[in-house]
Amino acid sequence: MATTVPKLPPAATQLVPVFPTFTPEELAALPHDNAGPRLNVVMWVLIAVSTSFLAMRVYCKFARHNRLWWDDHILIAAWVCIVIESCCLSSAISLGYGYHIWDSPLDSRIMPLINVAGTFTIIAAIWSKTSFAITLLRLTDGWMKRAVWFIIISMNIAMGLSALFAWIQCTPLRKAWDIFIPGQCWDPKVIIYYDIFSAAYSALMDFALAILPWKLIWRLQMRRKEKIGVALAMSMGIFAGVTSIIKITKIPTLFNPDFYFQVDLWIWGNAETNVTIVAASIPVLRVLVKEVKSSARRYYVSTEDHTTNRSGYRNQHTITISAGRNSRHQRIRSQDAQSDKSILDDKPGIVRTKEVAVEYHKREERRDEDIELGRVG
Repeated sequence: MATTVPKLPPAATQLVPVFPTFTPEELAALPHDNAGPRLNVVMWVLIAVSTSFLAMRVYCKFARHNRLWWDDHILIAAWVCIVIESCCLSSAISLGYGYHIWDSPLDSRIMPLINVAGTFTIIAAIWSKTSFAITLLRLTDGWMKRAVWFIIISMNIAMGLSALFAWIQCTPLRKAWDIFIPGQCWDPKVIIYYDIFSAAYSALMDFALAILPWKLIWRLQMRRKEKIGVALAMSMGIFAGVTSIIKITKIPTLFNPDFYFQVDLWIWGNAETNVTIVAASIPVLRVLVKEVKSSARRYYVSTEDHTTNRSGYRNQHTITISAGRNSRHQRIRSQDAQSDKSILDDKPGIVRTKEVAVEYHKREERRDEDIELGRVG
């Protein structure tokens, strides 16, 4: 027989949670699961993934002797913020966050941790998106640059207010994290509805930042295949927009004072930043993958050439300057084993041997790299 979870009244303007009373029989019929461990596992797995991509991004910059720029530093700062948020949530989980309200008495240390985690998750989301926008600033001009600046400023204001409201909504201010002291707070609808608005605006800006690279790259002199590849790599932020939309659907769970039902909101809020970090790193990593493939091709050609030299012939240009009247220029085809013989010929005169190695690449590949690392890095 399915159990029915009681519908709890929404939190009051004083932010004092409502603790319903149950008879032993009613309590035994209620679910007693804990969503805390699930939150712990998911958020640290997501951080492990984003850490790997961010580390490879930084490695690519240093490996190519490029210094870190503002977009790199801001992205690293966003990663630090999401790690701090996850540490706060892990601490709150250890204190009982994630249990149903009837299974765990509210610990006074949980709310400060939750408020701090909420602030850092918003800052992490802002900075991760700002990082990619700053990357686009280096590639754009004219109206596109002005549009990117508008996105950066408006998004930071809209989401920054969400972080600020969590701390200034109560009188006295301390009541925002200490729910047991007397005081008054804003109607929860004000905070929650504004959070929905700011999250929706953030998602809209994610899609805008994902579309702009197509306009930028499509006018470059590159092969269509290369254009699509670079544009797709720089449009991965669309997945951050998708996670933002899913997060929006979870924000109304804040009306429920039962912490168990708020876990999904934290999961998708954490995913939003980590997905953005991954998306912002992919354009740089795309060049790393191309270089690995190019190195593999060069190794194959070198190995093939070495094998040919052992069993066949090697072209060598030899210029002979003779002391006599009949100076002559000779082109000698000789095996590697006879190279000394060709240089130390027994004819009188001076022998000069010159070997020239020419390295080349396709013009569009160089332009591709210039977009992703030359100007971006």
